Amino acid sequence: MDYINDPGFEVPEDKILIIPFSGRDEQYDRYPEIVESLKGNIKRDWLSNHAYYCLPLNIANQYGFIIKAAFDFDATWDGSKGNPNDININIYEPGESFSMQQVNPGFAEGILTIQNNFQFKTPPGINLMTIAAPNFFIPGMQAMTAVIEADQIRRDFSFNLKLTDPNRVVSVKKGDPLAAFIPIPRYFVEEFKLDTANKYFSEDVIKNEQNDANELGRQRLNEDKEKAHYSGRKYFNGIHAFGKEFKDHQKRV
Repeated sequence: MDYINDPGFEVPEDKILIIPFSGRDEQYDRYPEIVESLKGNIKRDWLSNHAYYCLPLNIANQYGFIIKAAFDFDATWDGSKGNPNDININIYEPGESFSMQQVNPGFAEGILTIQNNFQFKTPPGINLMTIAAPNFFIPGMQAMTAVIEADQIRRDFSFNLKLTDPNRVVSVKKGDPLAAFIPIPRYFVEEFKLDTANKYFSEDVIKNEQNDANELGRQRLNEDKEKAHYSGRKYFNGIHAFGKEFKDHQKRV
């Protein structure tokens, strides 16, 4: 009996595949109602034009994939503890979209569970990490973080949202980004440990790093203020304070 990611049946290394629930093959074509890649989606309605000159924001805005609301709804947490039915949910005209996504109280403590009627399958060794939709916000609600072995699990998984304020009505519109996910290699993040640079490099090498940082700070407080948008755009262009170029610089996703 063969399964996805058995030897010879691996998911391609650059793909995340969607598998609908049994008997719902029409959802192969409907998944974009719920899931959307952020690649190329730089804009956010609330950001000022000045913010788009920040390359780290531009890159982060395009990272991962968002889970969108399939219909309008609102949710109110009563503030109670330990009650699995602590959220009042009103769903407005879900229509056929209800077959794609359900919204229910989750683990108590004001946690709302989003259940999509399909599963994700990643290449061997790749987890999916659920995160807040990058730089999208719904007041009163925060996406929770989880890590799923999506290469191995043979079922769907939920996206969970914490309602932060008791008795606040949180309103969601169809298409609003509720949460997001990014692929990460298993055993990658936890291998990193914090330490101090003086254990690995000489005082001279560290001093060079410090001098470069000091010079960049000086430029930003002086001549850069006379430039467009008060920015020398050193980081954006991948150039160090004294003019040396970054060895490997990403300006686009």
